[in-house]
Amino acid sequence: MEQLLEVASQFPTAIYSTLLGIAVVYWIIGALGLIDLDLAGDLDGDVDFGALTGLMLTFGFARVPITLVLSILILICWLISFYLQFYLLTWLPEGWLYYLMGAISSFVIFIISIPITAIIIHPLKGMFKSVETVTSDHLVGKDATIATGTVSETFGQARLFNDGAEILLDVRCSAQESLKKGDKVLLIEYLKDDHTYTVAPYPF
Repeated sequence: MEQLLEVASQFPTAIYSTLLGIAVVYWIIGALGLIDLDLAGDLDGDVDFGALTGLMLTFGFARVPITLVLSILILICWLISFYLQFYLLTWLPEGWLYYLMGAISSFVIFIISIPITAIIIHPLKGMFKSVETVTSDHLVGKDATIATGTVSETFGQARLFNDGAEILLDVRCSAQESLKKGDKVLLIEYLKDDHTYTVAPYPF
């Protein structure tokens, strides 16, 4: 364990260790319902990183949530960097050569990780496409259960069961409403531009 931490904290692996830590914290906080797990935005028109978007679309990252793509990409980068650090870079003497090789390897690792990530996420495309199909105005009028701690005009998620499958939806409510985790709500409007639903307390 000590050796693992030592290698993971050395340059250049420390770069990906930091990013991986951020990704893990993001998913943990999202699982606790404290933030939105953005499963609606993808690279196919919803998220734009300029030239990087074009490169990633070339490898088929469209129709998969960008948060999931980046998390898997960071994990692959970290694994490759860790073993490269352990078996090769560790043997280089401290100095400019070590940091030069570390910087070059970080870039090369990122490029190599893109096609590997594409292979891993390819089987997931159909799953997210089917979920996207049902997350539309066809769900308006159905009831759901709040999954986040609170819901506001800019934040909130709810769980809904549709044909036996559980769907996590981004939801919003008016400032006058007070909704909390576990509350039953009614989907009253679908906001296509934001991929969100306006909800109101369920009329018992």
